[in-house]
Amino acid sequence: MAEPTPEPERVKASLRRLAGPSEATVIGRASEATGSIDAASRFVESVGLDRLETAIAVTDDPDLETRGRDALGAFRRFRRAAAGEPHPDGDHFHRGHGTDLRRDGERFSQ
Repeated sequence: MAEPTPEPERVKASLRRLAGPSEATVIGRASEATGSIDAASRFVESVGLDRLETAIAVTDDPDLETRGRDALGAFRRFRRAAAGEPHPDGDHFHRGHGTDLRRDGERFSQ
């Protein structure tokens, strides 16, 4: 009986491991790069988000996968901010005019 054909992404990941850094290294570098825009830019130029996405897809470590997804989300937020796109959750700026800052029961004074 013939063995089942392996998934293409896992085969590609195995070949990349032989030729370059492991998914743990890619995700670790991505996670560290989210600390600054310059580091994030260098990561995207040298490694690329497609490589990060593949590393996330093929890792068997759930903690590593979470770190990778967090880093990927940060890179996407950086990209949206650089393009001047609004935050997906809406405008986070709220005017304070008219906001009552007194504690409960505190009297108004001018």
